[in-house]
Amino acid sequence: MKKSLQLFALLFCMIIFAQAPEKFSYQAVIRNGSGVLIQNAPVGLKISVLKTSVIGTVVYSESQTATTNLNGLISIQVGSGTVISGTIAGIDWSADSYYIKTEVDPSGGTTYSIAGTTQLLSVPYALYAKNAGGGSGLTLPYSATAANLSSLFKITNTSDGISLEGINSSVSNFISAVQGTISSSTPGGFSTAVRGFNNGTSGLGIGVWGSQEGSGFGVYGVTPAGYSVYGSTQTGTGGYFTSSNTGRALVTEGPIRLSDIGEGAGKVLTSDAAGNASWQNGGAAKVHFSSTSGSSQSTPSGITTVVNTWLGLDESGGANYNAATGEYTIPVAGYYAVKAQISFSSTNTIAGPQSNVRIQVDGNTAKQTYTNNSVIGEFHSDASVNLEKTFTVGQKVRIAVVQNGSATNNLFPPSTNFSIHLI
Repeated sequence: MKKSLQLFALLFCMIIFAQAPEKFSYQAVIRNGSGVLIQNAPVGLKISVLKTSVIGTVVYSESQTATTNLNGLISIQVGSGTVISGTIAGIDWSADSYYIKTEVDPSGGTTYSIAGTTQLLSVPYALYAKNAGGGSGLTLPYSATAANLSSLFKITNTSDGISLEGINSSVSNFISAVQGTISSSTPGGFSTAVRGFNNGTSGLGIGVWGSQEGSGFGVYGVTPAGYSVYGSTQTGTGGYFTSSNTGRALVTEGPIRLSDIGEGAGKVLTSDAAGNASWQNGGAAKVHFSSTSGSSQSTPSGITTVVNTWLGLDESGGANYNAATGEYTIPVAGYYAVKAQISFSSTNTIAGPQSNVRIQVDGNTAKQTYTNNSVIGEFHSDASVNLEKTFTVGQKVRIAVVQNGSATNNLFPPSTNFSIHLI
């Protein structure tokens, strides 16, 4: 009958190499069946690793010889002996509880008469880390589930280089080097499958960078709803695209939306000199002012008179005409067409120079057209003036006349009109 092995002390420790070895340290104090230390003597050992319980399945077994010291202590490396069955590498330390059984032949042979079994309360961590993903012998695929409010997996690189790298050398379709998945169908706001942070303040860092050396996609996002690719910033740029040679910085297929830059129904996208875009009122029918006639406004001889009695007004693109001053204020920068015609009601009572009609911009004459000479007893001919010009926002346009045929001469309403519209 085998005697019981007295395990006075049991110690496991890691052996740390660049890669995890297939062995771990083991120490035990060995006494004989009477409790007396076996000192300074060679002993034969059979070490077995049992799964689940003290009488569980042997997953690994080996034999070796060790010499006790003055205190009856042996120090060995499990995995260094002669293998009887199994392999250390084949043990999945994370899958179950394990026990170590030690059998001893005090004479140094293989006739084992002393035995003892104890649970491995601490897994040999270098070997566990290797199976769990920390060593070169990672068993793939590896999967684990845990609840943690912080990071489940974290790698910090304090020097140059990459903290985490994914490489996929397959040539198949729809492969991924790194993939993040949110499995919930109703995740919280701004939940992110893959997120990149840039805490730099110099303007040089990048939160997420996609680079494609060939003809594929640097960054590609797909979603049935929501945002495929989302960028946000306070004072910088939410998304930046650049292209060199003949490439395109941005291509869209499908509708796009540019908001928070003055959007509105019927507006057109325009640019300033720096390339900053904004939505503005546009189109010939969208920014428009016209009158179908003028009143019989009195025009003294030889004096520049601003016409402010336009009738039959038609305006779109905002209320931009001031009836008191006769001025139209340009609401949108662009290329405009301006037209006016003047007709007089009375025959001339004095002879004098030609009369004229003027388009004035900010109080200055931009263009004018003359009538016939002032002949006593005759009517001035109607005068028309046209101008096509680029205007800036806020400029003021008005129509003025100078007549030289009578002391006063009223306008003839049916033939007097004024219009301005954005081309």
